[in-house]
Amino acid sequence: MTDEFSRFHPAVNFIFYVLVLVMTMFQMQIGFIIITFVCACMYHLYLKKRSGLKYLKIVIFVFIASAIINPLFSHRGATLLFYLFTQNPVTLESLIYGLATAGIIAAMLLWFSTFNIIMTGDKLLAGIGKVMPHVATFLSMIFRFVPKYTKQAKAVLQANKALGAPTVGIKNKIKTQAQVFSITTTWALENSVDTADSMRARGYGIGKRTSYNNYRIQKRDVTVILYMVLLFVFLCLEITMGRVETYYYPIVRIKGTVVAYTAYTMLCMTPIIINVMEEIRWRRLRSKI
Repeated sequence: MTDEFSRFHPAVNFIFYVLVLVMTMFQMQIGFIIITFVCACMYHLYLKKRSGLKYLKIVIFVFIASAIINPLFSHRGATLLFYLFTQNPVTLESLIYGLATAGIIAAMLLWFSTFNIIMTGDKLLAGIGKVMPHVATFLSMIFRFVPKYTKQAKAVLQANKALGAPTVGIKNKIKTQAQVFSITTTWALENSVDTADSMRARGYGIGKRTSYNNYRIQKRDVTVILYMVLLFVFLCLEITMGRVETYYYPIVRIKGTVVAYTAYTMLCMTPIIINVMEEIRWRRLRSKI
């Protein structure tokens, strides 16, 4: 993955996702919903390339299913479209509201898919290591334990197959899987006791813990943080003053400004803008060789 945004300090990545997710979740302005969905889709495909199309199909399915649900149960609105077989009316306003809520859900799924790529385990631990050392230790143990548990479960399953455990039929499969789960869980509990004894023997919890990470705040990190925070504050002011708002009932009314839409696009496009600028910079350096 050649993503310049992921090479920034974890604080930059974390603040970006906090700001974008807050704006995505806590507002219903139709223009903002379209912008966040499109930008999330672009960044998702930029990171995962063609492999991201499969997940995008799932997101689109969730979008369509979520959009259909609201008109089936909400019949508010002044513009009647048609009647269902249950004689309940379907209105244009409820349909648009369903599309808006579905857009928020789809955008959230896409943003979180990119979050899992950018915010790796070491970045999360670096961000909270000094603030919450016990939580950081707990998370590091989880990150280590999950793949280890999965590997052990596969080893137990292969051992059962080698010993001739029956695998034909639903009943035998359920019995085998239950046995594998029981054995692996017992192993995990014994392993956790050994880990706790080892940590206690090494003096864990006696004195103040120190933490180490190889991330250092640079000038460009501070610049990007200020850039994102200023855009977020401006958008909050626009929303507070009522310049950006969408009314869905009884009829749809959309209020918005070009400046607000541009600012929100710049905020959501921050990772892509950084990558484009880095690509331009790299090509200039290559041309001088």
